[in-house]
Order: sequence, then C-alpha cells, then structure tokens
Amino acid sequence: MSIPYIKDSWRAGISDEYTRGVRGSFKYAYGVDINKRRDSLSCNWAMSNIANSSVVTDLPRFAVTSVDGSTYAFGSGGKIYSIAGDPKDPVISNIYTDTNGEIRGAAEWEGSDGINYMYWATATSIARKKMRYKSNGIDNGGFAGWTDATINYKTLLDNHQWHTMKIANGSLVIANGNYLATIDYDGSFNPAAMNIRPGNSVKCLEERDDYIIVGSTRDDESEEGYIWTWIVGDASWVQKKKIPVKGVNALIDTERLLMQGGAEGELFYSDFQNAAPLNSIDTGGKCNPRVDILNDLALFGMHGGTNAERVGIYSYGRRMLNRPFAMNNQFRLTRTVAGSTVGEIGAVWVASSAIFASWLTLDGSTTEYGIDMASSSTRATARLEGLEFTGGQPHLKKLYETEKIICEPLPASTGISLLYKKDRNTTGGDSSAGAGWTYAKIADGTGTTYSVTDSTEAEFIVGQRAKEFEIAVELTPSGSDTPEITGMVGYINESTSKY
Repeated sequence: MSIPYIKDSWRAGISDEYTRGVRGSFKYAYGVDINKRRDSLSCNWAMSNIANSSVVTDLPRFAVTSVDGSTYAFGSGGKIYSIAGDPKDPVISNIYTDTNGEIRGAAEWEGSDGINYMYWATATSIARKKMRYKSNGIDNGGFAGWTDATINYKTLLDNHQWHTMKIANGSLVIANGNYLATIDYDGSFNPAAMNIRPGNSVKCLEERDDYIIVGSTRDDESEEGYIWTWIVGDASWVQKKKIPVKGVNALIDTERLLMQGGAEGELFYSDFQNAAPLNSIDTGGKCNPRVDILNDLALFGMHGGTNAERVGIYSYGRRMLNRPFAMNNQFRLTRTVAGSTVGEIGAVWVASSAIFASWLTLDGSTTEYGIDMASSSTRATARLEGLEFTGGQPHLKKLYETEKIICEPLPASTGISLLYKKDRNTTGGDSSAGAGWTYAKIADGTGTTYSVTDSTEAEFIVGQRAKEFEIAVELTPSGSDTPEITGMVGYINESTSKY
C-alpha cells in the first residue's frame, strides 16, 4: 500500500516558509500563470526583447504614457526614448538627449492653458516639452519634434538621486530631497511645498483618495523608512508611519496600499495604523520607484539579490475576493533566460495592456541595456518547486515511489518534466536541473519529458528513499500553447510507518 500526497491548488503563490503555507502555496516558481479562472498550473507569457544596446544606451528608470499615443522612457544618461506604433510590435527610438544628464523623474501634466506638457527632472533642473493641446474642448493635435523642449525650465533645491513625479491632489508633485515640490494647474512652481524634516529623503509617491502618499528613506544608516500623507496646500504632512526596513523603494495602491522596502526582497502593507510584512524573496532584492498594476496585481521589478536567476517581475495581490493574496515571479527577463546577470531593472510599466521592463546586465566588464515586453503569442518555459515535506515523519526515511500528473489534453510539441530533491541536497543530481535536483524518469522508460499529444495523465518514477523530499515540475510550451496541470499525486510507501 502507498500513501498519496496530493497537490491540486496553486492559487496562493510563493510561501513565506519553506515547509508550510496556506493551501495552494509553493516554495518558488517562475513563469507560471496561477491567476486564471481555473485553479491550474500553466505557462505565463514570455518576455521578448524589443530593444537592446544598439538603440538603448542608458537605463530608463521612468516611463510615461503620453496623450499623443506613445510611451516615453527616460534614461540614466539623459536619453529619452519613444515607444510608438503597433502596440504588439512597437518601434523604439532615441528622440532626444537632455545635456543635463541623468533623468530622475518624469510625468505628463496638463496646464490651465490646455497644453499637455511632458516634465522630467535631472539633478537640479526641471525640463518640459509641449505634447498636445486643447482649446474649448477641441483637440488641436500634437507638437512635432522635440526642438521646443526647455531643459532648464525650473530649478530644484536638492541634487538628489530621486525626483519621482506623480499627478496627485490636483497638482504635479515632485520628490525633492526632504521636500516636495509642486507645479499647479496654473503653472506656478513651488520647490519646497512640504518638508518631511532633514534626515529623510523622498523616493516614491502614490495617490490614494484625497492624499498624496510619500515613501522615504533615511540619509543615515538607520534601519527605518517612513510613509507620509499630505494634502497639497497644507503647511505640513498629515500622517506619518514608520516602516521597519531600510527605506521605502516603491509604493502602489491596489486593493491594499503596498510597498517594497529595503534590500531583502520584502513587501509591506500599511493603513497608517498598522504596518505588516507580507512576504519576501528569500534571496533578497529591491525595486525602483516605477512600478505598475495589471489585472489588479501589483508588479515589482525585483533585482539585486544574491541569486541572479531570481531577478524578475514579481506580482502581488489577488484577482478575486475569495482568492488568497499571492506573490509570484510572473515574468523572467530575456537576459535572465539567456543566462546573463541582470544587475538592475530600471522600471516596470504597463501600456496598451502590455507589460514592459527596462534593464541592464553586468557580465564581466560589459554593460548592456535594453527593454523587454510581454509577448501575446509566445509562452514562457515555467518551473514550480513545491514545499519541503516529510510526510509527517521527519525522523524516518521514506520510499517515494511514483508521481502521477493529471492535466488537460496535452497540446502538440509541449511537455512536462518532473524533478525531485532529497534532504535539501545542494550537490549531485543533474547539472541541468539545478543544485541537488534530479529529473525523474517517465514510467514507461522513454525519457524525462512527457509529451504525448492529447494525453491527460503522466506518471514518473522517483524510487528514492529520504527523510525529506521536494518535488518540482517544468512546463515546456510551444508557441501560445501550454501544458495545464490540474493535479499531482505522489505515492509514499506505507511500510515506512512500521519502522
């Protein structure tokens, strides 16, 4: 007799523990879609590279979708790139260079003159360019070219790393060191509209209800950050809440007010009465202020941890009320898939319902820049690693016999592979599977990847004894087709319990 170990839910995403979690959680995954109406495991869409260093020569950390129909990305060397044309096959070009250098914030804002201006900030200056204008409610079109850009339109107070911008509370609000600067509807500029006190520096901004939400870092080495609320026009901030992590890197308001703080991959929630850590990436990491939302899920470009393979666009949230909140590495960048080290994800943004991300790689002495976009026609190779489990008997070695996978009819040229790890080994196994992992054989002995078209069951032989096991699956897509697993059943030999 054998004891079944059943897995039939993946809704809960990456667990905050290695050995347990709420129903539907797992230890780690990448490239999986867990947010469909059916609770099943399938491949998400792949990222495709739409621009590399032949076009993008610095790192965009901000992107703005304009009323003229294009998106503009603003680079660390002063370059401005347009992303225009067919939303499924956009064209990227370098259209302007700000000679003041690194661009540290950007937004588009319509003034009382009916003109939409693109604003961006360098170290100590605010620049602007006319984009489109209206008169008496009539759209009069755009302004051709960028020769009308004014690069020293206004002067900021503080030469700070971040001049993040946000339209909020009826004004354009700009991070300015320990101040907030504003540009009002009538065009009036105030470089120091609000002060969050010396020692704190504004890094990220968000709007919620009638408030502007401010995320700050400390200028010293203390392990703390703060969030603040402010109403434009008030002499001071309204609320302040300490977040026990070294600085708030990004804010985003979805179903909850979410933030990413510090460099240990942590996500937080706060309602200004309470602050709670939600989950974290076990190998650490952080993101930049430009984050976004797609299908009710917050998207963070996480980089900088101890494992370069875990860099990616992580989502957090839930699609429906009755589902659990879940964290998932939804999208790996093209250079990560290719084996390069992505040193930084500059920005993540959504335009025309597509996800974009800018990146730089650091391979030896070579730095490369680029922009990726989520495909709508090609799926990503996916992998999910289950929680560590002992079968309720951590002191005994168990014989893990077989694993049966139940799936929707398998599309042609797609495949499913099963992997296992014993006793948390980090050596041995198959070199192509990852440290300590081994590919299981298909029950009929035909190999390690099951790819029988229209089949709905696959059985793999594990046949190994250990006190603790981990089981993983890899899904191989074909074009837009993906395997879709609906259940997994592992069988542990019952005789173990007699010893």
